[in-house]
Amino acid sequence: MGNGSSNGARMAISAMSDMMKITKPQMMELRNACLRYAKPGTNQNINGPIISRANFHAAVSDVNLDPLDSDILDHLYTMWDKVGDSKSVNLLLFMAGISSLASTMDVQTKLEFALEIFDVHRTGRLRVADALKIFGGINATSSYFGDAVITPQAIEIMVEDIYLDQSEIFYMDHLQNIASHPSVVQFANAAGTMRYGGAKAIGTEF
Repeated sequence: MGNGSSNGARMAISAMSDMMKITKPQMMELRNACLRYAKPGTNQNINGPIISRANFHAAVSDVNLDPLDSDILDHLYTMWDKVGDSKSVNLLLFMAGISSLASTMDVQTKLEFALEIFDVHRTGRLRVADALKIFGGINATSSYFGDAVITPQAIEIMVEDIYLDQSEIFYMDHLQNIASHPSVVQFANAAGTMRYGGAKAIGTEF
């Protein structure tokens, strides 16, 4: 998500992805570098590895990103640090949420990359709970750049429509349906009904 169609307004996050130098291979390399520094989640609300700001900086340094890109990613780390302790950001959700900054392609391609970033073990499966958090995270990241985004309720409806009471799906089989869902189309056309703006995005559910 985060790439407006030719029929809609251009999203700020799409303009940002054009400006940034980080590539999809670099984003994947950054995820893998972060995994080397990550620790198991100790909070029952965090399912999966967590990464501290210091370790995130170390991973960014390993990948040797452009300084401006590094600065933007550090600000996004702050947004995702809901506890505010610089120690416990959910790594995979964070990486999936910011993945669109490395792609200027169409919505379906961006979604596929976000899910590949999250799917470390390459199972091809995506649970309902994880889908809600990933799409919420992409929504929140876009809101950081000032884009109008869709409501959490719209995300829930979209996931319900795609999953049809299943607990998990093979996401590659449903990418086209997700990308063409009315809520995603609304989002991609910068026609969302909510606007958090900056740090307020920290309070969103992802």
